[in-house]
Amino acid sequence: MKKITISIPDEIAEKAARAVDSGDASSVSAWFADLARREPDWAAAAEIFAELAVEAGVTGADREWAAGVFDEIDAEHSDPLGGAA
Repeated sequence: MKKITISIPDEIAEKAARAVDSGDASSVSAWFADLARREPDWAAAAEIFAELAVEAGVTGADREWAAGVFDEIDAEHSDPLGGAA
């Protein structure tokens, strides 16, 4: 096991301490380790996506087009009142 030192906002430290106090975690370190274990490995996912894209023949232009489509969808759903843009 590796020991590291991190700096976190006070409210996150308090959240970890509450988890320990309530018995949801055995220690602050255990709380962070569990949180990190449950978090997806986005770097590995990006590598896999890149490999699959190359195998499938996806081009930079294809990715730009898809990003534009997702940007449009995000814009449509960003109305704070829930209506269509």
